[in-house]
Amino acid sequence: MPEITIECDQQKNNTLVYFKSPSALSIFYFLLLTLPIFSFAEKITLVTEHLPPYQVLTKDKKITGFATDVITQTMERSDYTYSLHLYPWVRSYNLALQKKNLCIFSLARLAYREKLFKWVGPLSEINNTVIWGLKNKYYGIKTLDDAKNYTIAVMRDDITHIGLLERGFIEGEHLYVLDDANSLISMLASRPEIDLIVADDLTIGYRAELAGMKKNELQRVFEIEDLPLDFYFACSLQTDDIVIEHLSTALNSLYLDGTYDKIWNKWQDKFSNERKP
Repeated sequence: MPEITIECDQQKNNTLVYFKSPSALSIFYFLLLTLPIFSFAEKITLVTEHLPPYQVLTKDKKITGFATDVITQTMERSDYTYSLHLYPWVRSYNLALQKKNLCIFSLARLAYREKLFKWVGPLSEINNTVIWGLKNKYYGIKTLDDAKNYTIAVMRDDITHIGLLERGFIEGEHLYVLDDANSLISMLASRPEIDLIVADDLTIGYRAELAGMKKNELQRVFEIEDLPLDFYFACSLQTDDIVIEHLSTALNSLYLDGTYDKIWNKWQDKFSNERKP
């Protein structure tokens, strides 16, 4: 996966403040010294991965997608300049654990992650996790435990990997762990030791296309109903609370004025097409 960076600078109007008396000027300087200090001129670094249709790296190396549209609209309503970087998921995730003023999307909000990040707000509707196999094979999986009789490929440190570990699956025994999500369906089709993969209904069609396959060459084997994919916008613990509050307000404004719905409707046709067999 190539690493992609987009630099985005917001142009803000300059405001001049005039003081009519020396005492007013003194009060102003006192407030500057006593209030929490954070410059809105500081840059926020955003990281993500290629995960169509949420984040999409186009052929001309642009980053688009449903969640990307929501995030860029949020940043345009904020007082911060920002840069957007697309990396493999493992790198993006690790950066978001370490760097100040660094935020990540689209991140599943899991219980064990709750205290690892500062959460800005939700980006997507709930979308359940599904185990997928090849259309021409019979699996006979009626419960999640039945899937332990097969080898399942998952992406390292994402919700499918962690979720299955929490449900008793073991790396090297039940799970084959990958660092690149683009390899999932390719390995399912080409590696006989890989029986199944885990994805969601929205991304599976795009992943199949990347692997040179069609969605109808795959079958929905089992839905993990208690492992919802609710994606969020979050930032590192090192990021100041004032940043989180400001970004949260900007994101929430998209829901309040209908902008989020407009973005959703823009991508709805693509979502619907991917749900068709």
